[in-house]
Amino acid sequence: MPIKDFIAIIYTTILTISALHMPQPLLPLLGHSFNVEMDTISLIMSATFIPLTFIPVISGILLNFLSPKKMILIAALIHSLTVFLISMAVNLYLVIFLRFVEGFLISAILTSNTSYIALKSVKERIQFFMSYYIAFTTIGGLLGRVIGSIIANYFGWRTCFQIMSVSLLLVIPIVYYFMEDVKLSKIKQTGYFSFKNFKLIFMNKTNFYIYIAIFCLFFVFSGITNFLPFRIKSIDRESSEMIIGFIYSGYITGIFMSFIATKIIKWIGNERKTMLLGFATYGFFLLIFSLPNLLLIFITMFGFCSGMFLVHSVASGYLNKIATTQKSLINGAYIAFYYSGGVLGSYLPGIVYKNFGWISFIIGLFIFVFVGFFVISKLSDHA
Repeated sequence: MPIKDFIAIIYTTILTISALHMPQPLLPLLGHSFNVEMDTISLIMSATFIPLTFIPVISGILLNFLSPKKMILIAALIHSLTVFLISMAVNLYLVIFLRFVEGFLISAILTSNTSYIALKSVKERIQFFMSYYIAFTTIGGLLGRVIGSIIANYFGWRTCFQIMSVSLLLVIPIVYYFMEDVKLSKIKQTGYFSFKNFKLIFMNKTNFYIYIAIFCLFFVFSGITNFLPFRIKSIDRESSEMIIGFIYSGYITGIFMSFIATKIIKWIGNERKTMLLGFATYGFFLLIFSLPNLLLIFITMFGFCSGMFLVHSVASGYLNKIATTQKSLINGAYIAFYYSGGVLGSYLPGIVYKNFGWISFIIGLFIFVFVGFFVISKLSDHA
């Protein structure tokens, strides 16, 4: 893939993911601003994840008729406007609705990005580019949370969204000049988008195991990242939005893991063993989050993100590696399962936390880590 193309993918990905995750460290502040409890304010995140559970498949279909470049240009423009409207909203349910709309746009952009990588890369280099792509999604999540929390700490949460709106506008000229207007070859076979072909994608044993694992992976990650700000406030009520934002600095380790994922695969032997290592690391550091110490939580986030992004980068790259046809649909399904975990993980664990406490919250999440580990272990004949 030419470097100019990948630069456009990088910038688009960082800004899109930043916009998606920016509200997380601000949830206690937003809850106070709109005078609602944590399970209600968490809907700001859940609402955005909902479209990501089913729109990626539709986006995958559209990408067989519309180029990734055109899809990104259209979605980025509307995305910028939507984020600006959020900054002006005075009603919580309007914010939730706009975040719901934002989910549609984010889905279109992310599916376009992964499909563009698959289109422009030779098979042997897909794992390499996907690992780097995942690394930059990590950078986006880190920058969105940390920089957003710093801005909110000094200028208020509305300014965060206004700055993000302007930044998203810059996606348009970068994509227009740097990316090629290429698209998938026109599908000539009748019934390509039939129920039968969708069933083949979802029920393929290897795909199915990876989809279930990635659902569990992001369910747990959403639960921790969504409700950790409230946990921090319960430990130290004087913690500012900026302190909460810096707790997410552990993302840096996730970036590092994404960059060296291919080397870890070679060192361990195969993708299955690498993903099992990732889940084991993930579960170990999840349990440490049960301890009520801010410094320990800060340190633990580094190991937690390492496990998360090792699994994520290897799983997505592996799916693209083994796919010979229907790549856009397979990528769309991957994103759909990933964010299905996000929808439920960003809301349901909060109910457990609110009614039964933090320890029960952690135990519940650990069950999902175990399920993810188990289904990946079933890949022994396929990875």
